[in-house]
Amino acid sequence: MTPQQKNRPGAGTAYATSNTFHNITIGVVRNAHDPRITPRALPWSEFCQDLSKPDIRETKDGPGFVLAQFNVMHRAGKNVAAVSALGFDVDGKDQAPLPPLAAHEELSRKGWAHVVYSTWSHSAESPRYRIIIALDAPLHPDVLRSVQSYLVDQLPGAIAQAIDRACLGDRARLYYAPATSPDRAGGYEFYSGGSAPLSVWTLTLIAAAMQHQREARKEKAKAIATRIAEHGGASVIAQFNEQHTIEEVLENGGYTRKGKRWISPHSHSGTPGIVEIEGRIFCHHADDPMHNGHALDAFDAYAAIYHRGDLRAAAAAVREVQHV
Repeated sequence: MTPQQKNRPGAGTAYATSNTFHNITIGVVRNAHDPRITPRALPWSEFCQDLSKPDIRETKDGPGFVLAQFNVMHRAGKNVAAVSALGFDVDGKDQAPLPPLAAHEELSRKGWAHVVYSTWSHSAESPRYRIIIALDAPLHPDVLRSVQSYLVDQLPGAIAQAIDRACLGDRARLYYAPATSPDRAGGYEFYSGGSAPLSVWTLTLIAAAMQHQREARKEKAKAIATRIAEHGGASVIAQFNEQHTIEEVLENGGYTRKGKRWISPHSHSGTPGIVEIEGRIFCHHADDPMHNGHALDAFDAYAAIYHRGDLRAAAAAVREVQHV
């Protein structure tokens, strides 16, 4: 079996720009242990062609690349000047992934110019692959996490749920060049398609709007928390957190556990975009009331779900229940 390749244009979207593909600049590395970057600029079509041919070797480690332009030729996030494409690892930690071909067809329907190729541990029974989406211009690294989170929420749930969200926002993430072991050489899969790269201008505006909403919620919550404390309300919050767990609040709010993550009832994709971090939760769902860019405790989650983040109203409601 030879590497599978398929090119299929799709309908345009609000984010696609034109059929003109710019060069992509990547940072090439010798292996995961060598941080030295060699910049390489090449046409998108040539980049795709390079990915269509896997290296056959005995070990996983080997040449790789970073989807970024560097101002210092050393692989570190602080040295990234711009992001040149958007990469997503589909590893199925929370849900079995769609086959690479099915993911390619979904992306083609959206019209997003993309590449899908299988990674080292891929097999037909346990699909493992990478999605790379083209951009029409360099993207500022500060908005990478917001842009990636937003796009994941636009994907069908069967794809979004299998994406490794822990990797989102990693500016200098290393992607191994395509490679397979000799016994899996016939199973390598590669697909490219889509009608146009995504508009960096549009995605940057979306990221700015998301950041503005987060900052507004943060300032409002800070002001309300101050007023609650001034009226002796801090103890109400402490008591609530002692008596209720985050799991209890989420379950009562209609959230569904998926492994170590949670799915918001407001999610359109069914992606488990809420993660637990050291006794708190962090919400990646852009449309969820808990999405404010900060880790939340049980009371914060309760206030967001039932009182739109109004901490004073939430504290008043808790007091009322306590005195019933």
